[in-house]
Amino acid sequence: MKSMKYIIIALVLPVLSVFAQTPATNTQGQDAQGSAKTEATTNTTKTDTANTNTANTNTANADTTKDKSSSEANPWLNPDFKSYVKALDELVKLSDDYAQNKYRLALANYQTGKSLLQKMRENVQRFRQESEETLRLNEKWYWQTMDRKNREEKKINDDKRAAKLKAVTYFTKAVHHLDEIENVKVKESSEYKALLSNIYRDWAMAQYDLGNIPQIIDVLNRYIALDRKYEEIPEPHKYLASAYGYQEAIMLKYGSGSEQELTYFKKMKNKHLLRAAELTYGKDTPEYNKIMETINQDEIIAITPP
Repeated sequence: MKSMKYIIIALVLPVLSVFAQTPATNTQGQDAQGSAKTEATTNTTKTDTANTNTANTNTANADTTKDKSSSEANPWLNPDFKSYVKALDELVKLSDDYAQNKYRLALANYQTGKSLLQKMRENVQRFRQESEETLRLNEKWYWQTMDRKNREEKKINDDKRAAKLKAVTYFTKAVHHLDEIENVKVKESSEYKALLSNIYRDWAMAQYDLGNIPQIIDVLNRYIALDRKYEEIPEPHKYLASAYGYQEAIMLKYGSGSEQELTYFKKMKNKHLLRAAELTYGKDTPEYNKIMETINQDEIIAITPP
């Protein structure tokens, strides 16, 4: 009986020892797995840090190489250099960037001047329409109506003059910007000539209306010289004929200037007057023949001795 007890005890003890060792084994496995995960995370972090450092180093090396290349390409490069020789600064005007910038500035000033004139004309038209539609029961006498109309016309003329003076200022700025362009390719372009011709045209008309008639002669001669198609427009010849005639009349009125100057203004007046008639009506027309007759009489009177 005792021997049976020893046998049972001998069989049970190994089983208990196995159960006692299993938690320890599991704990060791979990610890090993945790250590492996921690090590993997650490390695990943180190790898990312290493990659970032490598990228930053490469960027820094690239910037350094770029600066070094620029320095090697032009060791005299100095962004703070200031020239005291005007001829060096003039070379900038030959560049495409400078020319395009000046063209944009000229276009902006021209459009501003045109906008001022257009807005003025719209305001004048609105003012006239409102004045016609307004009932004025207090005007019992004719002189009251005429007095009011005179005041209205004075206001309109003042508004026109103010707008045209401002427009001329912008047109003048636009011309100055275009005059500063020395790039041959830009100056020969159709866009440049079209903008310059528009500025010349509107500037001359505004100055004429303001009474600055002698000033338009040079500008309209430039306008005609820009292109053959501008010379074949009758309106600039009409303005030129009127301007030369104005100069002639002023000289005759005040007795100023020489005989040569008077003859020159008369000749230029008749030249543009005849050209305007030719372009407007044609040579084989009664209108052209009438202008020709008028010019011939003017020429005869001019050379007839007193």
